[in-house]
Amino acid sequence: MTKIWHKGLPFSPEVAPYLRRMALVEENREALLRLQGVWDSLALLGQMSGTATDIAHTRSAFQNLTSALLDSLARRLRTHALARMQGRARVAIDILVRNLFERTADVGFLASDGPLCAHAALAEDDPAHAASRAALQSRFAAYAAKYSVYDDIIVLSPQGRVLARLDGGCDASACAESWVHEALASDAPYVEHHGPTALLGGRHGLLYARALRGPQGVLGLLCLSFRLADEMGAIFRQLLGEQEAHAVICLLDAERRVLHSSDAWQIPTGATLQPRGERLLFAGRDYLCVQAAASGYEGYMGPPGWTACVLSPLEWVFEDPEAGTGSAMADHALQRLDSIDTTRLFDAELQGIPIEARRIQRNLSRTLWNGKLHSYSRTGGAEVTAGFATTLLNEVQRTGAQLRQVFEEAIARLQGAALTAVFDAAVFQARLAIDIMDRNLYERANDCRWWALDVRLQRALAAQGTPEAGVAAAQAQQVLQQINALYTVYSLLLVYDVHGRVVAVSDPAQAHHVGQTLQGAWAGAALSLHDPERHVVSRHEPTALYPAGGQALSPQGQPTYIYAASVQHQGQIVGGIAIVFDGEPQFAAMLRDALPAPEGSHELPPAGLFVARDGRVVASSDARWVPGAPGPLAAALLAPLAAGETTRCDVTIDGMVYAAGVAMSQGYREYRRGQAPSSEDVAAVMLSPLGPRLPASLDDRDASFTPPAPLAQGERLDIAAFTVAGEWLGLPAGLLVEALEQPRLTALPNAPRALVGMLQHAGRMVPVLDLSIALYGQAGDPREAPVLICRNDAGHILALRVEELGPVFSIAASQALPGPGNRARLVRGGEASGHRMLTLLCAADLWSHLGIDLAPDATALPAP
Repeated sequence: MTKIWHKGLPFSPEVAPYLRRMALVEENREALLRLQGVWDSLALLGQMSGTATDIAHTRSAFQNLTSALLDSLARRLRTHALARMQGRARVAIDILVRNLFERTADVGFLASDGPLCAHAALAEDDPAHAASRAALQSRFAAYAAKYSVYDDIIVLSPQGRVLARLDGGCDASACAESWVHEALASDAPYVEHHGPTALLGGRHGLLYARALRGPQGVLGLLCLSFRLADEMGAIFRQLLGEQEAHAVICLLDAERRVLHSSDAWQIPTGATLQPRGERLLFAGRDYLCVQAAASGYEGYMGPPGWTACVLSPLEWVFEDPEAGTGSAMADHALQRLDSIDTTRLFDAELQGIPIEARRIQRNLSRTLWNGKLHSYSRTGGAEVTAGFATTLLNEVQRTGAQLRQVFEEAIARLQGAALTAVFDAAVFQARLAIDIMDRNLYERANDCRWWALDVRLQRALAAQGTPEAGVAAAQAQQVLQQINALYTVYSLLLVYDVHGRVVAVSDPAQAHHVGQTLQGAWAGAALSLHDPERHVVSRHEPTALYPAGGQALSPQGQPTYIYAASVQHQGQIVGGIAIVFDGEPQFAAMLRDALPAPEGSHELPPAGLFVARDGRVVASSDARWVPGAPGPLAAALLAPLAAGETTRCDVTIDGMVYAAGVAMSQGYREYRRGQAPSSEDVAAVMLSPLGPRLPASLDDRDASFTPPAPLAQGERLDIAAFTVAGEWLGLPAGLLVEALEQPRLTALPNAPRALVGMLQHAGRMVPVLDLSIALYGQAGDPREAPVLICRNDAGHILALRVEELGPVFSIAASQALPGPGNRARLVRGGEASGHRMLTLLCAADLWSHLGIDLAPDATALPAP
C-alpha cells in the first residue's frame, strides 16, 4: 500500500486527511522525535569517544516502529470514530422504523371501528350527523389518550371533505391532493404519506391512511398523523450524550434532504447533504459523516429511502478518548488488563508493536551489556575512561528505555481507549435494548386499553347470559382474529366475562381455553379497573396461555407478560380483555437488534439479556441463561439502580472476562414513568467478551536488582548480572566475552538434559549450558533467552543460556560476602531493590557440568 508522508513519517492513505486533527497522534510523534534527537546526540558522543557501541541499527528499528505505532494509532482513532457514529445512525433509523411499524397496524385496526365506519356512512345532511361527529371526536380523544404518538386523527369523505377530526384547532375542511385519491382507491393495508399537506393546514406531517369500506363500497378515508418531530427529538436526546455533544444526527429522505436535525444551527432542516465518502463539507465546516439505512422490522422497512446520518466536526471527532467521561469500572478493568488474554480484543498489528518494542529493547540491552564488558577490557581497568564509557552507555540505555516507555504508554492508551470503547458500547447497547423494550411494552399497554374500546367486543361481553351470547362470542372471536392478524407480536388475544370465564380467543388452535376460568391475579385485578386509562400486567412467569412452541395446552407453559384491561359497556364493566405477549421471539428480536453487528467469526459473540431486579432472567440471546433462572449478575448490583440509570462492571463467567453494560428501564412517554422501584422492574444487560482470565503468575520476574554503592577503598570487582528462573545471578565480568541473542543451536544426541546443544563462535563449536535446568531443574523459555559466551583463564569456552540480562557494575571485592560452601558469593543490592541478594557463581561449578574439573582457585575471588 502506498503511504502518504506527513511531517517526515509515512501514514496510510485513509488517515492522512485527518492527521492535523488527531492531537493524540501529534503528541506521541513529538515525544518520540525528541527522544530520537537525544539518541542522535549520544551516538555522536559515542563516535567521538570511541567507546560507544554501534547503535545505528537499534535507532533505525525504533524509527520504523515509531512509524508503525503512529499509523496504527491514527487508524484506530478513525475506526473507533466511524464505528461509534455508525452505531448511533443504525440505532436512530431502526428505533424509528420499529415505532412506525406499529402505526401501520394501528390504522388497520381503527379503520374497522364500528362507530367510525357508521359515521362515515352517514350522509352529511343527515340530522344525526352532527351528534355522530361530536361522539366520534370524543372517541378519537379516548384513542389518542392511549396513544400519545398521534397529534390528529381525521376521517375524510370519498370526495376529500373532512367529516371528523381530533384536532379542533385546524380549520382545514378538505384535501384534494393526489395521495388522498390514491389512498381511497388502494386495497393496501396502509398508505404512507410524508410532506406538507393542506390536511394539516400546510405543515409537514407523516400520515398513515386506510380506506374505510362497507357493504356499499368505500365510505371514506382514515388518516393518523404521527408526531414525527416529537419522536425524532426523543431519539436525538437518547443518542447524543456528553461525549457526542458536538455531533449532529439527521433524518434524511430518499433525495438526502434533511427532514429533522438534532442541531438546526449546524445542519438545518431542508438542506441537502452530499457527502464525499465519509467526509462532508457543509457551510464551510468539515465533518466526518456516516449513514445507515433501516434494518427492517417484521418485513417493514420504513418510508422508502429514509436513512439516518450522523455527522461529527473534524475538530472534535478525534478527541483523546481518555479525556472523555471514562468509567471507573473500565479503569479498574484496564488495571487488570495484564491478567486477561486480550488476543480477541486487539488486532494483530497492535499486539505486535509492544512485542517488537521489547525485542528491540532486549537487543539494545544486549548490545550495551556487551559494550560495558568491552569498555572494561579496552581500558584495562582505567577507572576514569571506564567510568566515562559506562556513563555514556548507561545514558544510551536510559534513552532506549524512555523510547520503549513512550511506546508502551502510547500502546496502553490505545488499549485503554479500546477497552473503554468496549465498556461504553456495552452500556450504549444496554440502553438501546431497554429502550426498545420500553417502547415495545408501551405499545402493549396501549393496545389492551385501545381494543377495550371496540364496540363489538363490548357488546359481545354484555350479551353473556342472554340468548345472543353464542352469536356475540363468535363475533368477538372474529374481531380478535382480525386484530391478531394485524398485530403479530401476540401469541393469543382473549376476552372474558365478569366471572373470569373465557368467552373468545383469537387462535382457534387454543379454543380449549373458552369456558375456562382464568386463575391469574391479573385477571381479577383488570375487572376492578373503572378508569379506562388504566391497565394491569402480570408477573413475568410461566402461563398455560403461552404453551411451549405454540403447541397443545401445557400445565405451566412458557414465561411471558399478559396485559389486561377492563371492558366497559354503557358505563358498566362487562368483562376484560387480555393480550398474551409472544415473548420468546419478540424479546429475542429486541436483543438481536441491540447487539452490535457481527465482525467476523468469534467463538464467543456478545450476549444480551433482560433481567429482573432480583437477577431472574426474562430473556437471553445466550442459551446458557434461560428465562426464570438466575442470570450472570447479582441482585445486589441491580437492586440500587434508579429508573433509567446505567452502570458497568467486569464479570468472569467460566473463565472468560466480560465487559458488562447495564441499563434499568425508565419507561417511555407516559408508560411506567415516575413509578416506585419494583421487583418486577427490568434491566438490560449486555456482555462483551474481553478474553479469558490468565492464571496468576507466581514468579518474581519484575523484581529488579540495583547494584550497591561501591566502597572507595580496596580491590575492585567487576560483575555482570543476569537472571535465571527469576533469581539474580552474576559472574565476574572478565570471565564473559559477549552476549548473543537467539543463536542457532546444533543438538547433541545423548547429552545431559542441561546441555541443550552447540553453537559456533569465533570458528569454534561451543557447548551451551541451560542454567535454569542445571541449577534449578526447570526449563525456561528459549525463544527470548540470551546466551553468554564465557572464557576462563585456561582458555575453555562455555556458553550459558540465561533468562534476562541485568546491570554490569563494579564494587569493592570486600562487598562480595561468602556464600554456601564458600564457592559462590553473595552481593547485597542497593536500597532501591530492597537489598535483594545476587549470587555470584563460581566458574568451576559451571564447567563441572561439562565434566571439566578446574582447580578450586582457578577463578577465585580476591580475599575479603
